[in-house]
Amino acid sequence: MGVECASGPFQVCGACKRAWPTWDGFVRDPTVRLLGLQSLAAKPDCNLLVFEHSCGSSISILARRLRHLLPEPEPDVPLPVLYGTDQCRGHCRFLEDLEACVAPCHNVRDRALILLVQCLKTAAQESAKA
Repeated sequence: MGVECASGPFQVCGACKRAWPTWDGFVRDPTVRLLGLQSLAAKPDCNLLVFEHSCGSSISILARRLRHLLPEPEPDVPLPVLYGTDQCRGHCRFLEDLEACVAPCHNVRDRALILLVQCLKTAAQESAKA
């Protein structure tokens, strides 16, 4: 399934109107900083990756728009949403918490996604310096 929409860019900054044609260009752009994951307990498919653009605006991307970067989950093992339960380790409660989580929770993929985005951004910065 294609992630890019042929009719428009991947993302446009709401403030300065800067457009990124692809997810790759957006994620690797040094003017875009990952702030964290905003989890919605009742609707985990509406989790957001929140970024800050150098113009001062925040840009939110549905995590599911970047999940194609991760391996597919096991189809026979649906994970429960542990957010807010006694089994929750609390990482998803704070936007700025960029740590991985190993709890058997629906949000574990999005926690892994923020680490992958950080790695992509770091690699892009290092290759720009070379």
